[in-house]
Amino acid sequence: MLRAQDRGPPGGERAAGLRGVVVLLVALAGLVVAAAGVWWGLAHRGAVRLLGVLLAVAAPVTVVLLVAGSGLWPVVLATAVLWTGAQGCSRAALQQEHLHPGGMRGRPGKALHHPVLIMNPKSGDGKVGRFGLVEKAGVLGCRVILLNTSAQQDLAAIARRAVADGADLLGVAGGDGTQALVAAVAAQHGLPFLAIPAGTRNHFALDLGLDRADPSRAGGADGRR
Repeated sequence: MLRAQDRGPPGGERAAGLRGVVVLLVALAGLVVAAAGVWWGLAHRGAVRLLGVLLAVAAPVTVVLLVAGSGLWPVVLATAVLWTGAQGCSRAALQQEHLHPGGMRGRPGKALHHPVLIMNPKSGDGKVGRFGLVEKAGVLGCRVILLNTSAQQDLAAIARRAVADGADLLGVAGGDGTQALVAAVAAQHGLPFLAIPAGTRNHFALDLGLDRADPSRAGGADGRR
């Protein structure tokens, strides 16, 4: 039988377990803060972006120092290796075979007779004007609806009116918010939708593999797509 002095200090194991749980919770909170920092850094500008970058860097460093001091670094290291492996497997599993380096592979569709493009002239610091999108749309036979940015307008209502007037394609030259509203109307009416990345970030266009540096390529107006 063990003597009392061989059993260690009372409550020692319980304290060690509690300390491990606290370290784990703090580590998880640090990951959440780091993720929020990355989002702020990507989605905002100015002071908010700077704060996001600082959080994205400081939070992981703080977590690493805390874990190293707690003696749990082997467990965390193994978890990081497994997490990295899981990320690699998920990316491989989600790769779309129909994608190629030039973007999404097109497929033949029915002929268009009344395509309508809605353009925001102030998106992306004036990309519509800089790239001559109105003129290029005219060359392709598209009707252009240029938004009046000096007054508040209902984009969904404008898109529905275009459909009622016979539009067989809806397109948007603007940012993600503008494109989302019009794309919803196109989906409701079963119409094809054309995204022209004339905004600032255009994450949707990035997912489609479109050239965000030159929005005129999205509609094939220059003959390269």
